[in-house]
Amino acid sequence: MKKLLSIITLSLIIGIGVSNAQNQRTVVLECFTSTTCGPCASANPALDALISNNADQLIAIKYHVNWPAAGDPMNLHNPGDVSAKVSFYSINAVPYSVGDGTWIGNSGSVSQSLVNQWAAVESPIEMRMTHYFNAAQDTMFVVVMGKATTAINSENLRLNISVIEKTMEYASAPGSNGERIFHNVMKKLLPGASGTGIRAMEAGDYFAYKYSWALANVMNVSELTAVAWLQDSNTKQMIQGCKSSDDFQPFYGKQAKISSLDHTMKTVCSSRVNPDIFVTNFGSETINSLSINVTVNGTNIGDYTWEGTIATGATAKINFGVLSFEDVEILENNEMIFEITQINGAADDYAPDTYKYKFNEASLVINKPFKLVLRTDDEPQLITWEVTNTSGEVVVSGGPYEEAHKQYTDNFELNSDDCYMFTIYDAGGNGLQGGNGLYGLKVGSQTIASGSAFTDRESNEFAYSTNDDVAETLANNANIYPNPSNGLITIDVEGTNIMTIYTTAGQLVYNQSINDKTTVDLSKLEKGTYLMVLTDKDGQNTKQVIVLQ
Repeated sequence: MKKLLSIITLSLIIGIGVSNAQNQRTVVLECFTSTTCGPCASANPALDALISNNADQLIAIKYHVNWPAAGDPMNLHNPGDVSAKVSFYSINAVPYSVGDGTWIGNSGSVSQSLVNQWAAVESPIEMRMTHYFNAAQDTMFVVVMGKATTAINSENLRLNISVIEKTMEYASAPGSNGERIFHNVMKKLLPGASGTGIRAMEAGDYFAYKYSWALANVMNVSELTAVAWLQDSNTKQMIQGCKSSDDFQPFYGKQAKISSLDHTMKTVCSSRVNPDIFVTNFGSETINSLSINVTVNGTNIGDYTWEGTIATGATAKINFGVLSFEDVEILENNEMIFEITQINGAADDYAPDTYKYKFNEASLVINKPFKLVLRTDDEPQLITWEVTNTSGEVVVSGGPYEEAHKQYTDNFELNSDDCYMFTIYDAGGNGLQGGNGLYGLKVGSQTIASGSAFTDRESNEFAYSTNDDVAETLANNANIYPNPSNGLITIDVEGTNIMTIYTTAGQLVYNQSINDKTTVDLSKLEKGTYLMVLTDKDGQNTKQVIVLQ
């Protein structure tokens, strides 16, 4: 026990010391060059030597522009990211460099004294970074994190990541200036040229991100690395730079984040979802178990436990099956929150991570035909779709398609009251994004579901009634949920109401006096659509109720 107390005491002392500490800053030098620029060939040797001599305190990124003449192959590999940086710094000549984000001048003017000057400025944040490749060596993953040791009072912080190829050597000069060997060539900015927004940070605040890039136009995979920098996008002042390292050590032992969800729905009427949850391990300790709590609109719907293995920097796909929330009131706008409550049986060393997923109440369609308008992408033979009822039965389907980049229209009708799910599939796993594909499920001028960016499938729900007499918009103060339901519903009203339920033919099948929030059991009614009339001292209100038993 005495030894344990000594360790805790030492940790507290270290923590207090770090809270007001500054960090050695890594200098960021962004260079603009081109294989069609004669002066660039003259300036680059000395510039490269300066970069090499300061490898312990400087990172360099070289952007290849498409002037003074077009044709630089390294620009052609990624002209968009280069153009964004040219615009950001208002670069209009090469060879030019940007040091510390604020010094802009001829690359030949970058000197050791300038590097020393920039490096002498202490940083309020420590950053750590690593990268790795998948087994096929065709995708690169980058993990970066930072922890503030003093406050950073800026609302314009951006975390920038660049994949660079350290050396590219051509057999013959690819441009007109005679250069064959190029260093620190920017291949891709992650997740894009504008980086990732970071909130103002207090001492002790922390961030961690993971990015991926499908390799493209790489000469030698072994020459790839990554660099990162935190910058004020308004003043352009550099806060800190960072290099990828094999000696990467996370700040915390237990630390995980939910990075994304897949197979969610934007509209729900069944009170059920079945998402894939992607969890990334940002801690030094291998994760063997996770506990995740799920709430909907503030109501707890379950605590779920997962067991498996997630190594440091790795991401696992977790699926708990169908998450049901039939006892929760479904509003026009809803929020489901996932919170990691435990890692390996203990709390996160930093803070519990939460992920919010928002969805809307599904649209109600009244006895109208449907039209699916679909513009195919590059691989139409991989696209299919279907509509299923609450029993999981496929009631209508379509695809695959034959012609790429062509608009198809499929019309269909439904003949039973239910909560239906529309699902579109892409066997290639990239949705309709290749070749500007797009889909839209429509009822008249109303769009029920639409999109293009998804993985292997995307689903949304809608409620359908065959009764023409049911109003699509019923204004009253009563909340009824879940609706549709399996019969057990909650009615939230003010004061005392007389509730009467009729078939769509007008037959009275149920009546009851209710007061404020009341749960009633309609499971003995046959499956179908009913009209609920609520009568109080001020008059009557009518609601449609769908029983799915």
